[in-house]
Amino acid sequence: MKRLLKILSLIFAAFFLIIFLGIIILPYVIDLNKYKEIAVRELGRSLNRDVSIEDIRLTILTGIGIELKNIKVKNPPSFSKADLLALDGIRFRIKLLPLIKGRIEFNKVIINKPSLLLERNKKGDWNFSDISEKDKLEKPAIKAAKETDKASFNILAALLISDLELKGGSVKTNVIKIKDLNIKVKDISIGSPIKIDASWNIAGATPTKMKMGGVLGPVSSFDINEIPVNANLKIMDIDLSNYQSLLGLPQDNKMSGKGYSEIRIKGKIKDLLASGKIELNSFMFDYKTGRIRLSDLTIPIDANMKAININELKFKLYEGASKNNIRIDVNGKETQAKTKLHFEAVRMEQFLKDLAISKVNISGPMLLDADITTSGKDSNTMMAKADGNGFFVIKNGRISDLEIVDKIIELGYLIGSKQRKIGKVTEFDELSAHFRIEKGYLKTEDLKLAGKDLSVSAKGYYGLLNNELNFDVAAKVEENNLEFKITGTTDKPKYVLKTKRIQQNIIKGVIKKGAEKGKLDEKDVRDILKDILK
Repeated sequence: MKRLLKILSLIFAAFFLIIFLGIIILPYVIDLNKYKEIAVRELGRSLNRDVSIEDIRLTILTGIGIELKNIKVKNPPSFSKADLLALDGIRFRIKLLPLIKGRIEFNKVIINKPSLLLERNKKGDWNFSDISEKDKLEKPAIKAAKETDKASFNILAALLISDLELKGGSVKTNVIKIKDLNIKVKDISIGSPIKIDASWNIAGATPTKMKMGGVLGPVSSFDINEIPVNANLKIMDIDLSNYQSLLGLPQDNKMSGKGYSEIRIKGKIKDLLASGKIELNSFMFDYKTGRIRLSDLTIPIDANMKAININELKFKLYEGASKNNIRIDVNGKETQAKTKLHFEAVRMEQFLKDLAISKVNISGPMLLDADITTSGKDSNTMMAKADGNGFFVIKNGRISDLEIVDKIIELGYLIGSKQRKIGKVTEFDELSAHFRIEKGYLKTEDLKLAGKDLSVSAKGYYGLLNNELNFDVAAKVEENNLEFKITGTTDKPKYVLKTKRIQQNIIKGVIKKGAEKGKLDEKDVRDILKDILK
């Protein structure tokens, strides 16, 4: 009996050994490379590209299936010599039971280290553009498929993949590079939600890490645009310096800032809604002549394919606070923007110093409220079409290096034939104005500067595009009153006094001033007046 059991054990051992060896040898016995030429031809025809496959083999130990190794899809001739797409391999695992019944169903597809290169040539064409053009040529075939939607859907169901996994992928463009792309798609089936988990990094000095998880479907229609999506996107270690090229910023502009974001994506693919927030602990934008700095930004976002809404955008601006509402509509031919701005307690001295718009120095806390709408395809057009109104006030501040104020003081003292007492720095109790933006012009009826020794009121307009000035000004320097008009531009302003009496008083003041110096002639008078009244 023992001998019989021993013999049977040896037989079973030999049997399993033969099976095991067969499993190992089978991939080498069955050569699938004879189908490689067919696969290369069909892939090349459908992609309109030269395609190469190094090896096709049967897999057993890792699951019954097929593995394609070292796949390359070439770039078109007018682009770089690098491959449009390169993959280390694709592995297809086949379900056994459906295979016995004569149906091919994939249990899992694993894509290893795909590398995608996206390029654009001087004409503006992408290296994948002609692939889409080929799709257009095949439109009749697509239409036929829609007419037999039910049959097509049954074929699709038979060829469904249960799981899809992409490992170690990368995407490269001339402005951004995605690395460590990993995607897992589970439970792919008709009529049920499909689970998706993905992660990737945006390359940079500090890589931006991104994760997305959620569900796609249920798939109940042949139209991909009707498939619902419900996913969460998390963006960690945001470094804005990585996105300068993506935003098309010139080389002499620099942007920096760090933070994180959480976004919820819902809706059908044709009309997705993204909502969430972006938080940045700092933001700095350096441009050719100046900079702007913000901190503690909270940017709530609601966006779809047609519009972006940012409700209660909050940040700190030079020790002050800001709360704004912004809506950007991209549905029409031109971008439309509507903003509601609120700035409070902004320290003007450092703000203007960073902006470096001019040498003017104004200190004091600023309050500003404004509602502005505009539209256009570029910044100049949007400036020209801007429409809105607002109010600002700066209290208990100082102003210096503003030519207009300096001229007013000089003229005031010349009228009274007095020596100037107010220095180059002027203190004021309030600087304020209601304003309106209309057709490229900033207009005001009540610009006011109020101080102990100086008060000014003005009305008129300033050209936002051409720097044009046109203001009627009334001023009081101590007890001396004067009225004049300012025209010209900010670079070359012109001052025209409104009454001959004021002009005569100025001439007397100039004469007195010259006499005090011990010299007086006509040339001195003309030179002084030329300096004061351009």
